Amino acid sequence: MVPSRAPSFRESRDFARGGYGEPSSPPPIGTRPRRRLLAVLSLLALAGVLTACGERSEPTGETVRLYPVTVRDVEDRAITVSEAPRRIAALTAATADIVRALGAGKRLVGSTDRFFGPTGQLIAARVRATRPDLVLAASDTDGIETRATAIRAPVFLAPNGSIEEVERAITRVGLLLGRPVEARRLVHRIGAQRAEVARKLAGTRPVSVFVDTGFFSTVPEQSLLGDLIRQANGRNVAGASVQPGPFDLVQLAQLDPDVYLATSDSGTTLRDLRHDARTKKLSAVRKGRFATVDARLLEPGPTVGEGLLAVARALHPDAVR
Repeated sequence: MVPSRAPSFRESRDFARGGYGEPSSPPPIGTRPRRRLLAVLSLLALAGVLTACGERSEPTGETVRLYPVTVRDVEDRAITVSEAPRRIAALTAATADIVRALGAGKRLVGSTDRFFGPTGQLIAARVRATRPDLVLAASDTDGIETRATAIRAPVFLAPNGSIEEVERAITRVGLLLGRPVEARRLVHRIGAQRAEVARKLAGTRPVSVFVDTGFFSTVPEQSLLGDLIRQANGRNVAGASVQPGPFDLVQLAQLDPDVYLATSDSGTTLRDLRHDARTKKLSAVRKGRFATVDARLLEPGPTVGEGLLAVARALHPDAVR
């Protein structure tokens, strides 16, 4: 929204000459200098009156008001802030990283870990005690849906199911924080990393992959890591529907993926897989097509582009170095 302002001297002069639309018909010969002089004298007189009344001169350029601003979160709820948030409670490491990447880290209050109890459930009183004027969370934050109203502050649930959703989250958090330019730069950087991966993988053959996040647990296709695998020209053998807990290793043997990918926090090693009777005959294990990816890069935050590069390097080491 652009605030109203007084017309500048140039605008007033142009208006006196015939307005901002199509040029008016030229005045009769001999009257143009007189009209121009009268217009200038009128403007000078008006300026003297405004100065005498204590009016302040307004800027001639247009300024953009950042607030109030309304964005929609992953649940399609309208989140409105009337001014720049000064105290931000980030309930996930990824949203805290986004705030820092936007240059607003000093506005963070509290500690992400301390907002939750021993069982991992959100404790609204701890969040409320930090007196936030904005709370950032994810839709899968334990207890957020039932405790959001008890926090007594706007709660933005960041989308995080794909790279595109992470970019959308960064853009909208940037608007809420009054950092739209910084957000645009960050999204542009991620987009450049995506383009780099697409260029390097052009012409490569898709590979099948199993992701081990610990104790043979995995991720479905419809997840951020599933999206990274897809954009890295891979096919997640776990499919769209994944049950909690360890993946069926008999089924995994039948699927026999080309690559075995483990996250750095899984504790899985190639040595362990080769000593396990259930996994040692997998083609990926026998051929050493095993890779570990830093779990921090796979968070739905500003490093997601680097995460895509890491996954692409693990799946296609000859194409992405």
